[in-house]
Amino acid sequence: MPWQWISQIFNRASPKNQKPLLVTKVNQGGNVNTINENSRPPVQQSAKDLELAFFCWLLECSDADLNYDSKALGEKEERLLKALDQDTLNLNQLPRRPASFPILIKLLNDTNTSLTDISSTLLSDPALATKTLQTANSPFFKISSESIDSVERAVFVLGSQGIRNIISTTVMMPMLKGKGSKESLFSQKAWEWALLSATASDQYSNIQGHEPGALYLLGLLPSLAYLVIYRSLLAHQSKHQPFKDIEPALVKSIIQKRSWKVCHDICQQWGLPPSSNKYLLDAERPSPTSTFTPLRDGILMGSHKVLQSTNRSPINDLNAFSLTSATTAVNTRVIEYIEDRMKGE
Repeated sequence: MPWQWISQIFNRASPKNQKPLLVTKVNQGGNVNTINENSRPPVQQSAKDLELAFFCWLLECSDADLNYDSKALGEKEERLLKALDQDTLNLNQLPRRPASFPILIKLLNDTNTSLTDISSTLLSDPALATKTLQTANSPFFKISSESIDSVERAVFVLGSQGIRNIISTTVMMPMLKGKGSKESLFSQKAWEWALLSATASDQYSNIQGHEPGALYLLGLLPSLAYLVIYRSLLAHQSKHQPFKDIEPALVKSIIQKRSWKVCHDICQQWGLPPSSNKYLLDAERPSPTSTFTPLRDGILMGSHKVLQSTNRSPINDLNAFSLTSATTAVNTRVIEYIEDRMKGE
């Protein structure tokens, strides 16, 4: 069986003749810890551990539930894959791509951007402008009894992260299910992962001076692909075996075998530029010699951070650094940015 998707993303040659590297970190309690980076687990083992923990979290199952050694499961997977490829798996349920998205993210990454610049871009996309006003007037953001009827005022109230969340919501929300549905927990977790992966991918690109904006949208695609596949599996199961759940090991395996294809299909449907497919290929089939893989790095860091937020990541930040193609300095800036966003700062 080929390496699973997350192991492929993280596959990276270990440096040779590496000298001991001591890294000092200050934790939230103010305690100083010095860690020998060379004492960390091997890169491939860290990747496997992270992959296993991620799917246990996503599918709400145990390690044992993800074991795949049954001939019967293999035959069932073949039938499911054939059914999905023939008539079940489609992209008709996907939301539209906001046309102004790349420009807007680029503006949000520029510290010299004015509120007027952001407002003008939002106004060029009526759906985003409407969503911005609705969010700014929601009880969570509203700061007075008066309604906010100006997009520029809404931008001021929401801030850059609020605008990013609106963009993400516009793309992701049509795919999410509310409480009470079978896929509600899965979709909520996919949403959390999407936000972190998109933010991290965008920052890896922005910090290293490449294409600000495009990587945020691409960082949402794996989560969208997972949702499409999971929803299609549930629909098939409901039609053919309504009282029996699909085994977590099967869900994991099918997601791994079809998610990248779905990502490429979304790129085509949304009319994304050819460079988008290159980033996807770099994430799907990583080269050990690559030095700039923002999407791959963003997905793995998003996976690590979403697990870490519930104390379920099997690795620490330094382990995660070793799985990326970025430098320690870049990785440090990315996780600092992510943690600030997670804290709402």
